[in-house]
Amino acid sequence: MEAPAVLYHYASLDTLALILHNRTIRFSRLDKVDDPQEQRSADSQNLGKMKLVSCWTSSDEESIPMWREYAGAECGVRIQMKSYPFKLYSVSTESLSKLSPDALLNALGGSFEGLHLPLEDFWNRNYHFFETARDIEMLHEVEYTNDETLLFPKVISAFENGGFEANLNALGVHKTMAWSYQKEWRYILTAVPIGIDSIINGRLDQLQRANDVMLDQCDPGIPPYYDLVISDEAFSSMKIVSSPKMTPGNRVILDALIEKYAPGIEVVESSIELS
Repeated sequence: MEAPAVLYHYASLDTLALILHNRTIRFSRLDKVDDPQEQRSADSQNLGKMKLVSCWTSSDEESIPMWREYAGAECGVRIQMKSYPFKLYSVSTESLSKLSPDALLNALGGSFEGLHLPLEDFWNRNYHFFETARDIEMLHEVEYTNDETLLFPKVISAFENGGFEANLNALGVHKTMAWSYQKEWRYILTAVPIGIDSIINGRLDQLQRANDVMLDQCDPGIPPYYDLVISDEAFSSMKIVSSPKMTPGNRVILDALIEKYAPGIEVVESSIELS
């Protein structure tokens, strides 16, 4: 299905303040989201920690359950933002000098331009994100099902040489039918438990560590969240709906946030009336 032109995110005033102040969207690991089942596969307890998501809805109609669960009827907002709202990156000349061109260039989709994430962020870390490459899709529609083979997929394959491969594409894209009212789309980052420096230098110890992660023999070491920068265009075209029962004091806070960090952004009242 083609991605919607805009998506919606329910959030507290506290979360909105951080989005506006930092101009970023936060991705959280699957073991930190509202459905604890999502982090599990049929063959690993660790691999859910290697997928980070930012959750949105395609429904342009306001949802009372989502107001109550994710924003608060008295103190939240619904953010409307264009799809793919993130800043794109190029690799600096200084960084290019560190790269062994062929292998890494192929991994990044054949170009050092238009990357989804800043490659320099991952020089000295023990992981990077698969979606850094510009040709890797970040936005996915959630499929609702009660099929346990989809909810808890088998993701690990073994090679004859004793190595392992994990295909994480099936993680983080299915939820039970009980969540279907959310009409969810989510941006996904898939962590690879080996750093850019280790790839360039062919560090065998780090390749072994990646195998150990897949076999639940060590923790992936992926931070619980990662923030992506919003592009100027997406930020300026953002629209906000205030929660149905927003208190006068919280409306003052909302107006102050908009005036300080995002003057000119459209803010409207909720169309829902709650007693």
